[in-house]
Amino acid sequence: MLKKILSFSIFIIALSIVALFQISLPPVWVGFLSEVNLIPLIIVALFFFYNVKTALLAVLIFGFWLDLFSFSFFGLESISLMLSLFLIDRISFSFLTNRSLYSFLINNILYFSFYSFFTALFFYFSNFESSGFFLFQGRFWLSLIFRLTWALIISLISFSFFSALTKNLRPVFLEKR
Repeated sequence: MLKKILSFSIFIIALSIVALFQISLPPVWVGFLSEVNLIPLIIVALFFFYNVKTALLAVLIFGFWLDLFSFSFFGLESISLMLSLFLIDRISFSFLTNRSLYSFLINNILYFSFYSFFTALFFYFSNFESSGFFLFQGRFWLSLIFRLTWALIISLISFSFFSALTKNLRPVFLEKR
């Protein structure tokens, strides 16, 4: 029991540190580096290598910290993260049946795309920007391309690391009768 409480506490503290890192450092970096977003990568890794419940817990922790320090309405980040997780869960369950590198990359691309779309959509309707709808702005698409590029780079690097940590990717051989 004590071991479970300790591992759960370490999990919450580690995710909180990542969230605080994401809030404080990448926004002050310049150019391409400012689009690094580790939170969706960690959520997809937890979803892909463990289960949706673990990823949902991570969404709640990340969403709390992002919403706490956000200048938009409280819940925007949490709702965007949850909707994105729900969509990749449905898509992964329906179309991506195995746990391979390409499935991991597709899940990351889809999660980043959904998350960026929902965040921009909710932000647009909560602020009523006069500069036009976000889908017609080059800034949104350039940011999405940079985020997807970072997601692919980090996903390719981290896939073997994450697969070594879990037993969910081990081959299963059927016994001959």
